[in-house]
Amino acid sequence: MTSDCQRSIRPRLFPSYFGVFIAVACAAALGLKNFASAETWAERLGFPAGKKVLILHAQEIGFCHSANAAAIALHESHPEQSSSVIVPGPWFFDYVDWNLNRPDADVGLELTLNSELQNHRWQPVSPHDLVASLTDSEGFYWPTTTQTMVNGSADEVEQELHNQIQRALRSGLKPTHLTTHLGTLFMRLDFTEVYFRVARQYWIPAVVIELTPEHIERFRSMGFPAPDELIKLLHDYPLPKVDDMQFVQPADSYEEVRDQFLGLIRSMSPGLTQLAFHPAIETDELKRMTPDWQQRVWAMQLFEDPEVRALMAEENVVFTNWREIMQRFHGQIPAPAIEMADEPPSP
Repeated sequence: MTSDCQRSIRPRLFPSYFGVFIAVACAAALGLKNFASAETWAERLGFPAGKKVLILHAQEIGFCHSANAAAIALHESHPEQSSSVIVPGPWFFDYVDWNLNRPDADVGLELTLNSELQNHRWQPVSPHDLVASLTDSEGFYWPTTTQTMVNGSADEVEQELHNQIQRALRSGLKPTHLTTHLGTLFMRLDFTEVYFRVARQYWIPAVVIELTPEHIERFRSMGFPAPDELIKLLHDYPLPKVDDMQFVQPADSYEEVRDQFLGLIRSMSPGLTQLAFHPAIETDELKRMTPDWQQRVWAMQLFEDPEVRALMAEENVVFTNWREIMQRFHGQIPAPAIEMADEPPSP
């Protein structure tokens, strides 16, 4: 009898930790700027040329109450805020309850195939016998993306993604976009094919980057060769993309987190950028759940910081979200894009 870790490797693996999501994360961590194409997605969607257009995206919502509370506070204070919720997360329905009273909020799904926290784990929403390749011997998702990459069946991945989206729709949530938890759906080409196929079937945009020749060359120089199949997948994908993806980086102090972030905003290229972060309210519960609790609390603090809001005003950042992006994409131009005024808004 074979153990969970001895299941056969499925075909068409990406090089280890390859994927647009992972490559961009590495580029961000090294402080490298992405090269913008002549015509950015921001321009294609009708934003003024030369503008820095930013999606502030709160991720990993639904895994605990303190994450939900943080995201709700951000949505309430910043109407342009975007977020994504983990459907198998134990606090998913709590977030849905809030969203049902705020249907205008930009809320997407963080499609999930891993349960990485040692003391706080979750299971597939599908019947376990239908997605056995996605779980360990205890019936939970694999802890690491590598285990999912090695053991997972693309057919079972597709089954689980459909069931996560269907659970969200049955709950009354109307997701505006899709993301991939831990980048797992970029770990294998057949996983990425599933991700794009599901996005097209539901006509919900998957968050992916426009893979320009400049991006490809830069990623190859960093040791992340983009397979021709992936380039073709992205070329044929019909929904909006972003020009850049950035991430709030961990640091040893809040001041260092803020300084890194201020530098990121100053160096942003014109175009449509999604900035991902993991906010949470400090609680004893959070501290017991995840070792990176302090980084999550600092991420929340960052977007309440007057200095941060003042710099984004100074840089003339235009805020948008996936709801507005799809309105523009379908030719329904909404009210003028939210642009920072001369003074940051009051807390």
